[in-house]
Amino acid sequence: SLTITTDDQGYLGTGGAKSDTDTVAITVTAVADFEASPTWTTFPGALDTTFDNDGMQTLSVSGGIDYIRDMTLLADGKILAIGAVNDHFGLLRFNPDMSLDTTFGTGGVTETDTGDNRHLNTMIFDKQGRILVGGYERLARYSADGVLDTTFGTDGFIVNSWLTEIHDLAIQPDGKLLAIGKDNYRFRITRYLEDGTLDPSFANKEYDIHGGEHDSGRGIIILDDGYILIIGTGGYYNQAHRWRFSAIRINTYGNEERRDDKDLPGSEFVNDILELPDNKILIVGQDGADAGNFAVTRHNFDGTIDASFATGGVLSIPVLNAADQAYRATLQPDGKILITGQAFNGSNWDLA
Repeated sequence: SLTITTDDQGYLGTGGAKSDTDTVAITVTAVADFEASPTWTTFPGALDTTFDNDGMQTLSVSGGIDYIRDMTLLADGKILAIGAVNDHFGLLRFNPDMSLDTTFGTGGVTETDTGDNRHLNTMIFDKQGRILVGGYERLARYSADGVLDTTFGTDGFIVNSWLTEIHDLAIQPDGKLLAIGKDNYRFRITRYLEDGTLDPSFANKEYDIHGGEHDSGRGIIILDDGYILIIGTGGYYNQAHRWRFSAIRINTYGNEERRDDKDLPGSEFVNDILELPDNKILIVGQDGADAGNFAVTRHNFDGTIDASFATGGVLSIPVLNAADQAYRATLQPDGKILITGQAFNGSNWDLA
């Protein structure tokens, strides 16, 4: 408690000094203890050494070529990865601690031999939770548990020689599937019905970028207005600048409506796209400045460059000595964007 005594000491009035005492009760609540300091590294981007002792895990699941091309975080905290297992189509599912989830495929791994040592590049989930994957001239569909769905295409596969390399997949609101890639010289795209048969209203389309070589479609976005935006590397058009970041807007029948290109220093190459919540689109890859930097451009809904981003819509990030290349862009829960790739340290390649 707190006791307060007041006394006017006779300075006022004619009746002499006055005094008064009041007691005020005070309740004090103890401050809760601070949380214990974490035992793991909290510096952003530092390796988490609680994972496999050094923050890195090397996993061999076969006697052949194994690698991961892409990964996605599932709603239950597990992680699905695709790429190659034993030099074939490969899918792996991990628990949150990155141990293999033995309820998926066989011991956490699905290997499918499609012939000629083909590997996977991209994946997407349909409205039933099935896994659609694409790679070299092949599409396939699996159950959520990693079992090949033989009701899709022919015994679970679609052979698509129109696309020598499938780089991205997208599903329209009507359930139709779009696949985009290349044939070394053109952007190429195919549309399928839900059962894997070719959509006769669209079928196969191709787009020649500047009449040159090495066009490569790398990403596809279904826009809210029903149009389709396809993005990739636009081909050879003169000796000074071999490639450009290119975006083509097509209608639902595959007819080109608009084309936008962004010329960066030197030769550019697109590796990934990221659709942002505000309908802006990031394109990431490599530019030719200083023999190669991480390159990021931001585009509006229609594919036009967003000049309010970085410098005229372009961000070039030198990481190490040369040949830096961004491969993926990921939106974090706090709204920040994580860009990953590789950088050359002068003698070999580092993760960046």
